[in-house]
Amino acid sequence: MNTAFASLYQSDFTPTESERRLSAAAERYIAETEAYDRTVCTGPIKHGAIMPANAHEHSLANRNAMRAMDRLCTQHPEFTRKQILREVSKAESRGLSL
Repeated sequence: MNTAFASLYQSDFTPTESERRLSAAAERYIAETEAYDRTVCTGPIKHGAIMPANAHEHSLANRNAMRAMDRLCTQHPEFTRKQILREVSKAESRGLSL
């Protein structure tokens, strides 16, 4: 392969320490919220995540998710809520939910 092409368009991606911390925080959020959801929800499992069967279960899951996000934002003030939410979304799309 042409070395000029390779040097311009191919490289090894190495995440920074900050990116690794953000990713780990997002993965922890997903794991914690899913673990809680599995204790209160009785609905079907879709795409690897349990679903609430009724409004009460939905309310419990949402309240826990908001508290978990607040706790995560407090523990990681170096990241904005928007950055954390974006990373959670990326992690979920990669299939990191339990």
